Amino acid sequence: METPLPFEVSEFENLLRKPNSDPTGFAGFFNSGEVWVARVPARLDVMGGIADYSGANVCEAVLGRGMLMAVQARNDRTLRIRSAQAGSRSLPVETRIPLDYFSSGDGIGNYADVRSLCHANPIAAWAAYIGGSIFTLLKEESVKLPYGFSFLLLSAVPMNVGIGSSAAVEIGTLSCLNAYLDLKLDGARIARLGQMAENHVVGAPCGIMDQIAVASGRESKLTHILCRPGAIVGEVEIPPGTGFVGINSMVRHSVAGNAYGNVRIGAFMGKKIINEIRAKTGRAAVNYLTEISSTEFANEYEKEIPESILGSDFLKKYKTHDDPVTTVQPDATYRVVGPARHPVGENERVLKFIAALNAAKSGDEKALVTAGELMYAAHDSYRDNCKLSVPEVNFIVEAVRKRGPAQGLYGAKITGGGTGGTIAVFGKTAALAEHIPQIATEYSRRVGEMPDIFEGTSPGAIEFGAKRYTFGANGWKRFDV
Repeated sequence: METPLPFEVSEFENLLRKPNSDPTGFAGFFNSGEVWVARVPARLDVMGGIADYSGANVCEAVLGRGMLMAVQARNDRTLRIRSAQAGSRSLPVETRIPLDYFSSGDGIGNYADVRSLCHANPIAAWAAYIGGSIFTLLKEESVKLPYGFSFLLLSAVPMNVGIGSSAAVEIGTLSCLNAYLDLKLDGARIARLGQMAENHVVGAPCGIMDQIAVASGRESKLTHILCRPGAIVGEVEIPPGTGFVGINSMVRHSVAGNAYGNVRIGAFMGKKIINEIRAKTGRAAVNYLTEISSTEFANEYEKEIPESILGSDFLKKYKTHDDPVTTVQPDATYRVVGPARHPVGENERVLKFIAALNAAKSGDEKALVTAGELMYAAHDSYRDNCKLSVPEVNFIVEAVRKRGPAQGLYGAKITGGGTGGTIAVFGKTAALAEHIPQIATEYSRRVGEMPDIFEGTSPGAIEFGAKRYTFGANGWKRFDV
């Protein structure tokens, strides 16, 4: 039996095969030349979250919905980029980028100029994820493009809800070009290029966990990643009869926002202070905060790190916080000890969480409860140490906590960059099916709209591969690449 196609691919094929006379299809966007397609899932940040940029272990899941990227070569030097929503009647958004805008003199341009270009028109700033990924590929891999491309982004997930949609766009763009140009880049390199695009062109100071998760995650598995700087440790089996779902708080978030960026700056300030202390005692500097245990942090450093500090005071004493993708603002006040404490504790929670899931494979109910308690502890740290939770998110977490293991729900936590977004919930499969819709209904009375529920699982970009479509006498035909 043929494996069913992901929703986004089926939707794409339906629209691709509409007759030229139907303006709702893609006949006016693609010509009869071959079209190459990559499909990337959204991800659910089960454990680890913002500790990734501090070198933590993280544990990520791939969701059942995601987005598709299709590319077709053009006969000019233009990038034509269209974005559309799958599964609903909506208006597409489109822009164009001359390839020559990526050049400077006889060579490739620089990140700062391309970032300014992509953000100069706020209406078209969304294209930075695609255009930035293309520019990063040209710059970092010395790829030459003699002609442009038409890019179509068909998304089945909302943006800015904390399920890795921006990473999926970047990885989809890079995976399409990797297949079309036969670059033979592996998942790790594609993930790194995607992170660079988001850091240097989009301007979001994210870690690398999202890009690795959606590039190399596997269907029905959790991916264990060590972010030093980013490598897959292994896969984690989901205990039989259990699963993970996401509930969208409907509060939009962005890792390019001040709250997330300020917490990252605070964590790097904490690391700088710790390394100054270590230098005075003849010890080597740590590259990542998570090289330190929570016991060592509490006993040796916590009292030496300020609760908060004015940017100018920090710069006067320490010169730099050693983070290449954020900037300390002299007139801003940054919380330090909480953002530094969070990744140290979170790294240890992730390892305990993975151990609990492994123990639960044999049916150990206590291990399931332990895993859930670790998720609650992660959420509490987001809320208390990082101040990155919001009342709406706390409501959903508490709704899960109130039902508890007695009703088959084990844990819940905020995900990704926080300040809204999606809540990950862990429980028995039957309990999730029963209680998550109830919780969503309860929550809708609070916010006035029904939240999205993200469930299921699907292949990561590498596992899915690429598809090539050619047009012949019988219409469009799909080939696996």
